[in-house]
Amino acid sequence: MNEELNTKVKEFISLVVTALGYTPESVEVSSEESPEKTNMQVIIKGTDMDLLIGYHGKNLEALHQITVSFIKRVFPPEKRVSLFVDVGDYFEKQNEKVREMVTQAVEEVKLLDEPYEFKPMAPRLRRIVHLEAEKHTEVRTESTGEGLDRRVIIYPGNAQTTPAS
Repeated sequence: MNEELNTKVKEFISLVVTALGYTPESVEVSSEESPEKTNMQVIIKGTDMDLLIGYHGKNLEALHQITVSFIKRVFPPEKRVSLFVDVGDYFEKQNEKVREMVTQAVEEVKLLDEPYEFKPMAPRLRRIVHLEAEKHTEVRTESTGEGLDRRVIIYPGNAQTTPAS
């Protein structure tokens, strides 16, 4: 069933991207199935794909949402699907930048023995901050704020939790 679904998603993405005026070099679709859900990954490669990504990835997010809607129509309703769509390694480059920021922030926290607060970021990026900081036993992380204002704070390992308001 995976190959059939992968093929349908590949054809759908290729159709949408082509209708938007882009000619991708490749559209790679892969998936892994577990009892709980199917993890699907779509990687679109090509040149001059900046407008497909859009400002701060907004067009890429829209492509993701359209693909999720398509998948909900194609997959059995009882099956959960986790989808990752990337164009021109946009998210991978973004992830790497966040990892570098975490490394610098951890060094700053250890040196100054003071918390470091990141600007608000998407849940996907906050998760990377937590996972990357987890590699350093001298610090700990905490998310604070709500909605679009949610951010991560890296604390020295011995610091108290933020005071209650």
